[in-house]
Amino acid sequence: MNGAEEYKHLYQEIGRNSQISQNVFVANVTVTAALIGYGLSQKAGSIFLAPFVILVPSLFFLASQLESTTRIAAYLVVFFESDSAELHWETRWLALRERGLLPRRRKYTFSLSGLYGLLSAVCLLLALRYWEVGVAWYLAVAAPIVLAVVAGVAAVLTAFSLTRVNAHIAAWRRLKEQSGRNDAI
Repeated sequence: MNGAEEYKHLYQEIGRNSQISQNVFVANVTVTAALIGYGLSQKAGSIFLAPFVILVPSLFFLASQLESTTRIAAYLVVFFESDSAELHWETRWLALRERGLLPRRRKYTFSLSGLYGLLSAVCLLLALRYWEVGVAWYLAVAAPIVLAVVAGVAAVLTAFSLTRVNAHIAAWRRLKEQSGRNDAI
């Protein structure tokens, strides 16, 4: 694969990551809404906890998709944009972020995390409202769920962080320097 093909392929990969993330989110909202509806019809608190079987792993999956996009963008900066007079999108985007001309937190990751947090809060509150076994059991079940959601949200929020981007860029630069050429392999 030549450089132009690799560059195009990597941008297509970023697009695929974005599409996968959107599909996962839509599926999560759909399944969660269906389970909430079913839980309300049955008035059973435990049903409202069922969405977490999907929500928690999805948060970590989304974080991995976002992390992959961050790694690809950093790779593009180091292996394509640093040696090109024409290609500078990722480099300029990074410069905007580093100079504080853009919010430090990406609106996408913040809103995605917020929506997952809202879905989680609704499910947890409805589970508490209709809980059948007692508050102590609810707390014993809900506490690990809350911790898992918080960890997943944190993973999503840090996937695009400036610190993470710069760490990837530094790693790619070290690899490029060690190889002594653009083709590190």
